[in-house]
Amino acid sequence: MRNPLRSVAAIVIGFVVIGALALGTDALLHSWMPDVFNPTTLTTAGAGILLLTIVYVGVFAIAGCYLAARLAPERPMLHAMILGVLGLVFNVVGTIGQWATAPVWYHVTSLVLVLPYAWLGGWLRERELQHRPATVAAVGV
Repeated sequence: MRNPLRSVAAIVIGFVVIGALALGTDALLHSWMPDVFNPTTLTTAGAGILLLTIVYVGVFAIAGCYLAARLAPERPMLHAMILGVLGLVFNVVGTIGQWATAPVWYHVTSLVLVLPYAWLGGWLRERELQHRPATVAAVGV
């Protein structure tokens, strides 16, 4: 990699964006529905809230991995997947700590989807690059 600092920055920025969006949405939902959407009582919240969580975290993860790929100086898919692996590590640790707050299917589904989300974010960036005029792509914009 020609610019390792830019690569690290791309991954860190993607990670921070995912975390900020997910935590912000969690906080908003907690304030709107304190009895339904509460991390200590998630097991009583029902499948709908758990599926909603999987969906919005997925959208944020795809967007963050796309952003990391977009900011990467080269090899966008690699950057998206590095962010995905980093996200998987953090999710495994979080799942262990929060195991009792949700059903097994929720934890397993959330973990299984982390790397596909990362791949999709990287794929979106690669697809975008493939559909650009050659002169723009050559400049590195």
